[in-house]
Amino acid sequence: MGTSWGAPEAETERERPGSTHNGISGGAVVGNVVQTGSIGSFYLGDGGHAGGLPAPDDWPRPDELLPFDFGVRMSRTFRDEPDLTPYVERDHDVRLGNLVWDGAESGGLVVVTGERLSGKTRTAYEALSAGLSRRGKVFAPSPGTDLRTLPALLRSRSDGPYVLWLDDLEDHLGGHGLTPGLLTQLIQQRVIVLATMSEKEYEKHRFDSATNSRVLARAETVELSSRWSEDELSRLMKLSSHDARLAGALNRRGDSGVTQYLAVGPDLWARWNRARRPSAHPRGHLLVRAAIDLARHGISVPVPLELLRAIHKLYGPEIADASSESFEDALAWATETRHGVTGLLVAGPEPGTWRAYGSLVADGARCPDMAPMPYFAWGFAMDMGIDGMSEPEKITAAQAALLPAAEKGDIDAMLWLAVFCEDAGDVVEAARWYRAAADANSSYAYLAGDYLAEHGSVLEAIPYLRTAAETGNRTSAALLGRLLRDQAEHWLRVAAGDGDGAAVYELGDLLNRPGRPS
Repeated sequence: MGTSWGAPEAETERERPGSTHNGISGGAVVGNVVQTGSIGSFYLGDGGHAGGLPAPDDWPRPDELLPFDFGVRMSRTFRDEPDLTPYVERDHDVRLGNLVWDGAESGGLVVVTGERLSGKTRTAYEALSAGLSRRGKVFAPSPGTDLRTLPALLRSRSDGPYVLWLDDLEDHLGGHGLTPGLLTQLIQQRVIVLATMSEKEYEKHRFDSATNSRVLARAETVELSSRWSEDELSRLMKLSSHDARLAGALNRRGDSGVTQYLAVGPDLWARWNRARRPSAHPRGHLLVRAAIDLARHGISVPVPLELLRAIHKLYGPEIADASSESFEDALAWATETRHGVTGLLVAGPEPGTWRAYGSLVADGARCPDMAPMPYFAWGFAMDMGIDGMSEPEKITAAQAALLPAAEKGDIDAMLWLAVFCEDAGDVVEAARWYRAAADANSSYAYLAGDYLAEHGSVLEAIPYLRTAAETGNRTSAALLGRLLRDQAEHWLRVAAGDGDGAAVYELGDLLNRPGRPS
């Protein structure tokens, strides 16, 4: 008691899971063992075969296993990311750590309960790893393993502590698993049984099953929630600057919990990415893609379904593959709730509005292979009303999204940026990008010439209009002629005012020419 469970053990330098310990201890091994960076010693249980348990000498220490050997969910979406996010301390960690410590000394059953995806397994793993990483030995049998011979294997041994790890405890109760009698024997031998169990399963077995109730009545329970306290969110905020996934959980989780966001994110991304195949949900993939693109480019509020319908058709060759799926089927797939948490598309507060789930947006923003949203999509976004977003806000989002590509020389981005700057009344920036597009491709010289002439930059307009006129643009040629005529009149008047006789004559011809408007 009194141990600080928010930090690693003080007496030794703690070696985190991930160090290479290549070995397979006890039991039956089926299939290949693949080293992926590192793999700890582990036991692959063979189900209900009595007498097939590994000898305690072969049980690995917790630090010889990877978190995933304990059932912890991987939170990696991309290859260059760590498999897990940094652990954010939970409010119950100190109490849980003390229970693990006490159980290691005197035996006992500790059960971490909570709603689905509330972080039970990760929290229990961190408590075990912090308290018994180097000095404990752990056995994590598969569901259905016959545990009846376990006390005999541990009899008269004093080199513990020993940990029986039972993730999803309901799969290990009764029959040849954990019974009241077996639990008594394990406690007498100072074995700690560290388990996880969902709220629903705990309620069922604690109160509706006589035998299992006698097991759970002896448990010390720690209950977790996916809805984090202010203190937990404060600790999350401090760590979020070190991991983009934690930052996403902090800022993009919406109505879901932090642990739910982290748990379902990789699956949602993989599900969406694979749906692009013609035999899967190609139209659903594009609908979600449109919502992701809008959000990662600044349109973060729910948008009308008709906007998604319009934009999803702009994705080039991919839309051809979508012909096999109806729009209705695509929408049903995209909005189906996954893992009891969320759909890929989440309904907005206004009927008929949708947004991409936050983890998809965060992953889309981080994905190096994610292409920009089609530029024409911005035209649809501008033309269609979006609740919660004003016209200037949409224009600002469009400008921010287009600017990087325009600065890299993307002519289409330059032109769209010029249009949106013009809509925003920013004459200087609009002129800048019209000129840039024309300088990059002379076929757009007429746009630069027209805009510059209209906004008083006649001298700047003339070279662009001349270029356009020389390529056969009659409108530019006519405008160029009028501008040159007006320039001629101006300078002839200047010269005539200074007494130049020829200028007086030519000015008269210009002013009195047949057909001149009076």
